[in-house]
Amino acid sequence: MGQALSSITELTDKDCPSWDAYVKTVAQGLPQHLSGWRQVLYKTFGYETPYLMACQGGRVVGILPLFVVRSVLVGNSAMTMPGGLCADSDQVAAALIARGKEIAGQAKAKYFTLQDTRQVWPGQLQTTTNHVHWVVDVRPGPEALWKELDGNLRRQVRIARRNGLTVEIDRTGQLLGACYEALSRFTHQVGTPLFGRDFLERIVEAFPDGFNIAVVWRKREPIGAYFQLQMGHMVYGMWGGTPRQYLKLRPAYLAYWEILSDTSANGYHFLDMGRSPAGSNAAKYKGQWGGVAKPVYQQVAGVGNAQSGHNMASKIHSDDKLQFFMQLWPKLPLAVAQYLGPKLRRHVPFA
Repeated sequence: MGQALSSITELTDKDCPSWDAYVKTVAQGLPQHLSGWRQVLYKTFGYETPYLMACQGGRVVGILPLFVVRSVLVGNSAMTMPGGLCADSDQVAAALIARGKEIAGQAKAKYFTLQDTRQVWPGQLQTTTNHVHWVVDVRPGPEALWKELDGNLRRQVRIARRNGLTVEIDRTGQLLGACYEALSRFTHQVGTPLFGRDFLERIVEAFPDGFNIAVVWRKREPIGAYFQLQMGHMVYGMWGGTPRQYLKLRPAYLAYWEILSDTSANGYHFLDMGRSPAGSNAAKYKGQWGGVAKPVYQQVAGVGNAQSGHNMASKIHSDDKLQFFMQLWPKLPLAVAQYLGPKLRRHVPFA
């Protein structure tokens, strides 16, 4: 019989090295699980961040990066960073979830959510799987990857180049302004409030060796941007897009190819292209690049009198009021959207 679970404690600064070492070695570990996000969330949004760490026999056996959103718009909620929790066993996971739900109750949250978890954890959690993430093996190298691409994809990349587009990939943060400019215009068009530039600045500050930014240029104009995280042997797509008026120039095709090529050339083994709604055009587009689709789960529990849970990602597609809001948002002047976006995004940081 294994050792009894000795403790579940809230992360302190002195425990961060042990926490991060565990994240980097456990199978479920993602960049979003790293301890540096605790300060990113607190400094940007003012969230309470009771990050939970489970120990057994003096070693870390599980982590749950929890934060509490207090909102008059959508109600209080307690949720993990995208990726959910990491644990060596279902027993450890159950203990972390139980403690997380206690914290949610103390915060008078309506819901406790494991966001974007890559596996289903046991317990009284409502589980949905409306999204997938695409993972591409880039170990063959850029030349082999190019040859393996469908002929139409190669043609689209060539069209982008003939249109004078170029892609610059930055690991210093110098392109953060250009990245944010392009992302602002893209999210405004699709009806999604964007977080403030300070959010990305703090991510770059917290993880100076853990990100890259790809910007698509038309001469000196940034017309597309893609923000990735890096950890271990993988690169992870987080945020990206191109305003629709430029799509005929094929910027997205060039961007994805250059990101794939760069990931391989820099010695990484896999590119996670990020989540998309299953069956959506975005998912089908990513599926062209030779990857494998894997499910993304949302696991939610009601807290207190709330008998069932919901997750914001699915609610956005089913709530008539939110759909109306998304149709209204692009009609706002861009400057107004840029001002209001960060204030609204505080209530739904990763939806």
